[in-house]
Amino acid sequence: MTDKPKPFLSENNPLGMQIDKGEAFSYKYFLPKYWLGWVIILTSFFLTYMPKIFRDSIGAFVGLIIYKTNKKRQKIVEKNLSLCFKEKKQNEIKKIAQEYFKHLGQSYLNIPVLWWKNDDNLQEICSVENIHYIQDELSKKRAVILFTAHTVTLDFGGRSISSFPIISMYKPFRNSLLNWFIGKSRSKSTDNVVVFPREKYIFKNIIKALKQPIVFYYLADEDLGSKDSVFVSFFDEQKATLTSIAKLSSMTNAAVIPCINHYNLKTNKYETYIDKPLENFPSDDEKVDARQVNDRLEQLISRELNQYMWSLRLFQTRPKGLKYPYE
Repeated sequence: MTDKPKPFLSENNPLGMQIDKGEAFSYKYFLPKYWLGWVIILTSFFLTYMPKIFRDSIGAFVGLIIYKTNKKRQKIVEKNLSLCFKEKKQNEIKKIAQEYFKHLGQSYLNIPVLWWKNDDNLQEICSVENIHYIQDELSKKRAVILFTAHTVTLDFGGRSISSFPIISMYKPFRNSLLNWFIGKSRSKSTDNVVVFPREKYIFKNIIKALKQPIVFYYLADEDLGSKDSVFVSFFDEQKATLTSIAKLSSMTNAAVIPCINHYNLKTNKYETYIDKPLENFPSDDEKVDARQVNDRLEQLISRELNQYMWSLRLFQTRPKGLKYPYE
């Protein structure tokens, strides 16, 4: 992308931003350089209206192919699992990895549903447990930092809570057409949302927004380097953990609530589980706060271990003396 990315926002949004301040369609998307993008968009339409049982079957096969052929990605997954669960045997690690790639492949074929269907249809395949934790804090005129982890169904988590006034962030796609098409699905006409591009100075907007009763949907498990991070345990390994949640809560008095989204094979729904708010948070110790965040993430990830995004480079930033693990 050459143009500076803009936020995606619904016409009715919690910050009162004008719709022309957000990302919009451009006629340049008809140029030949974007034709592959249009093929992907057209394919996604047919996938959306294919019976889910077919999408899941094809997706499982796609995941198997990725597992068998993408050795680099396979090694990252198995390395992450080996670091996080040092007592697990290699055959256990491989079994979790294979299940993960199955869910990953299925997510690729199911995510277009979010792009094409309206909110009413999507809420029928989503559910939220313990939604009262968010409602209780907002009723006190208090903002909520709703932090979560990368799962293969992450975007369904955002959709499941779309009844609230929400701000969030996104990582722009390199392809401007796909960035616009996928991004606009996160700000449907029925939503009350602003999704900012992730960039250096965006937290000034976030801090200002959190002075009102609003939900900030935030990914807390990323390794974004040593700056604004501390090393604390994540399962069985030391991980560079963001300190931004504690800082934001301290500056805005926002409540901090963990959540996670998984696909429930029994109910056939994308379930968002909201955990109880963090207590005695933030403290005066960055490491204590970061460990409390990771502790909750571990509990939530463990609910469906094989749906967590194990293919991320979770440990690319290392404590002094430890080798880079993804050689």
